[in-house]
Amino acid sequence: MLDNIAFSSISSYLLEQNSPHTLLYFVLFEILFWVVVSFLLVQFMPKRFKRYKKEVFVFFVVINVGLLYIGILLTLVMMIFGLSWATSRESQPDYEMVFFEEHLSEFPLVNSKFQEGILTIEGEHTKAISTDEKIKSLRILYDSNAQGNIGKIKKFLADSSDETRLYAFALISSFEKKLNSQIKEIQEKIENSSDEKEKNQHLYELALTYWQFIYHGVASDKLSGFYTKKIEDTLTHITNHAQAYILLGKIHLFNKNFQESEEAFLKAVELGIPKEAISTFLAEIRFEQKRYNEVSRYISNEHFEIDIRLKPLAKMWSSS
Repeated sequence: MLDNIAFSSISSYLLEQNSPHTLLYFVLFEILFWVVVSFLLVQFMPKRFKRYKKEVFVFFVVINVGLLYIGILLTLVMMIFGLSWATSRESQPDYEMVFFEEHLSEFPLVNSKFQEGILTIEGEHTKAISTDEKIKSLRILYDSNAQGNIGKIKKFLADSSDETRLYAFALISSFEKKLNSQIKEIQEKIENSSDEKEKNQHLYELALTYWQFIYHGVASDKLSGFYTKKIEDTLTHITNHAQAYILLGKIHLFNKNFQESEEAFLKAVELGIPKEAISTFLAEIRFEQKRYNEVSRYISNEHFEIDIRLKPLAKMWSSS
């Protein structure tokens, strides 16, 4: 019975919240206790240390009183460090290097049955398209070598399917790597070329490779200006190369410099390019300049009717 009463008293005492006065009394009691103990200890020191009695007494008091607070401080530091280490482990997962080009071979080879058309579907209908269909269509689009095809693939980097995102990134990475390898190879040829005509051809190939970044949509809008400047700088070193002036005209047309574009195209004609080959570009220049009455001048029915790409343009313009 007495044991139960004693246990209950101790438990209630331990659960009782301490007041600031109680804590202050505890600290003062501890200091007083260690002052007395330190005083007694210095009394029993060897005689040779008697002259350092005062210093030793202060040391004993400070070290014994300080141990309590150092222990509390170290406990707090360890708790903070332990919590931060544990949370950082959760928020910073381990990463593994993935070489996307190696995974391309794991996907099946597909043939086009116009499935790439599903990539133009927008809105809620895209949710109904399976991951397998998206991957097949992305591969077809990649192999099509069409204008803006890589730009369309970039849109699928935000797809809901992890597999689709991974495959789209792998295709874009592979295309960029291929272009950069071509640039490095051509630059080496230019450095080792001594023949002027051969060097001009290599410079044109280099400018054409830079153009692929824009044509296929690899370069963003911000990077397009960088690549057009690289192309212009490269083409300025070429002389008497008709195709180089065609490319320069396209660059000026892309940058909305219509006067410079027309001059470059006409220079290509002077160097032997048939005028019919640049008629679509000249028509586009007149249209962009809002000189609509002059557009029809560059639409040749004989030439446009036999070109499947140009026939719809001729039909639309002649019927308007």
